[in-house]
Amino acid sequence: MSDPQYPFALPIGTQISGYEIVRVLGVGGFGITYEGFNPVTRRRAAIKEFFPRGIASRENATQVVFSGEDTDVVSWALERFRRSTTELCDFTHPNIVTVLNYVPANETGYMFMEQVDGETLEQWLQRKDAAVAFEDVRAVLDPICEALEYVHARKFIHRDIAPDNIMIRKDGRPMLIDFGAIKIIAQQAQTRAATGRSYGVAKQHYSPPEQLDDEAELDPRADVYALGAVLYRAVSGAPPVDSDKRKSDLVLKGADPYLSAAQTARIPLPHSVVDIIDRSLSLKPAERPSSIAEFRAALKDDGGNAAVVAPTRATKVQPMPTPGFSNPGAKVAAPTPAAAAPVRNAPPRRGPSEMSPRSNRSWIGVAAIATVALIIIGVLVASFTSQSPLPVAKKTEPQKQQQKQTTQPAATALAAVQRAEKLPSDGNHRDAVASYSEALRLAGNDNALRASALKGRAASNGELNQYAEQVADLTEAIRLEPNDPDNYAQRSHGYYFMKEYDRAISDQTRAIQMNSRSAYFYSLRGRTNLAKKDYIAAVADYSDAIRLSPQTGLYYAGRGAAHGYRNDFPAH
Repeated sequence: MSDPQYPFALPIGTQISGYEIVRVLGVGGFGITYEGFNPVTRRRAAIKEFFPRGIASRENATQVVFSGEDTDVVSWALERFRRSTTELCDFTHPNIVTVLNYVPANETGYMFMEQVDGETLEQWLQRKDAAVAFEDVRAVLDPICEALEYVHARKFIHRDIAPDNIMIRKDGRPMLIDFGAIKIIAQQAQTRAATGRSYGVAKQHYSPPEQLDDEAELDPRADVYALGAVLYRAVSGAPPVDSDKRKSDLVLKGADPYLSAAQTARIPLPHSVVDIIDRSLSLKPAERPSSIAEFRAALKDDGGNAAVVAPTRATKVQPMPTPGFSNPGAKVAAPTPAAAAPVRNAPPRRGPSEMSPRSNRSWIGVAAIATVALIIIGVLVASFTSQSPLPVAKKTEPQKQQQKQTTQPAATALAAVQRAEKLPSDGNHRDAVASYSEALRLAGNDNALRASALKGRAASNGELNQYAEQVADLTEAIRLEPNDPDNYAQRSHGYYFMKEYDRAISDQTRAIQMNSRSAYFYSLRGRTNLAKKDYIAAVADYSDAIRLSPQTGLYYAGRGAAHGYRNDFPAH
């Protein structure tokens, strides 16, 4: 049965190398992408078919037939498609879709890729709409920048960066998909083809002007332009003016219709971010950032800059005085202080020490010690002040009584916390739970002591296999300390042992978003994905953990286990 929306696509149910075509995922000028399902392994894959429109047709529903006058160019392009698949198979990065195989069939070729379940960045942005926050956008694009640095280091250019080619998996990980290697095949093929067909080698609004030039040699600055356009779309709600139209308007009207990000942004942005967007979208490659690393540094650097707030209505830019390429990177006047608003950017926090999943006591001790130290310092300062020769106003009896009522419970609660902390080392977790409970009863409104007692009790509840109680304690701790990623990581332990894997992954993803430099957080998510039998995700998480902490053998063991379950023995 053919999909009426895609009459030239393979019929649903067609088999290729053991995979049944389930549906059409997308159609481009030079290929059709399907979702395939293998009923034996029960795995899904994205399958890209080499099918250049205009010179290809179907015979007997499946066989591809090419125009006779383009036989030579089709043979060249199909071979280049096969070679590009081989090259992409060598890419191993947690934020790049995995290319699995190449299969010749139906007189054409098929590239098999990992099927990414989730939503595109464009869908994500549409869902969030005006509620999108710059911190969320940055959390998505920073790993994509890292993936592009990996690609560029291997002398590749992606060529097709756009919001619909960035996927956000269900676990929150952004993925770079659909490399534009096929675009260079299309670009070179169309110059050779006798039919003179155009295959659409540029992405409207996102491709740089040089990508439409048959003779231009692209370098990383082409991907910088596209990434700048993606960021522009995310913060402005709409993509920038297409580069081809900008060039036309410059020639015909003497003006570049591009509007600066400062004029279109719907959310507060640091000056450094506005500047990097505008520079990236310069029509002249020489005026753009020279590398993704430079773009990424500006994206992450708030630098204490005041935020730029977009005006309620975008203003039209003035025409350029002379025709030629524009320089949208010109400095934008800073807003008045009344218009400025800071961008929230909590400093990164250090994750907990590398420890076994069940041994979650050490960070509790650190927090408690810090709390004890602060209280002791306060007591010493008060004692020093009371002995000072300077005159001190005498407290009335009601004031003394009030002081006694407010300080005595805290001191008693602190003593209970100190008693409780000594008990787990001897295995007395039930007594520790009782002591922490007593501390909570006495702590009153002292949130620091309450959080410390809750986390301590949660750790002991975990050791007693009382995971529901552990989750409840850490949920309350999160309410008191919502910006501490360790709280989410520790709550994920309870969910993990309750086999509520999706909730565990949600907490682990939240911890990673708050501190993306913690190898421990990635290893936790890797372990959970391993339990869920999502071995590709587990490999990606353990690879991240290894990248951040290459000396930790347990991470290699975890990744090895994931590869083993995938029967991926030759590569590892």
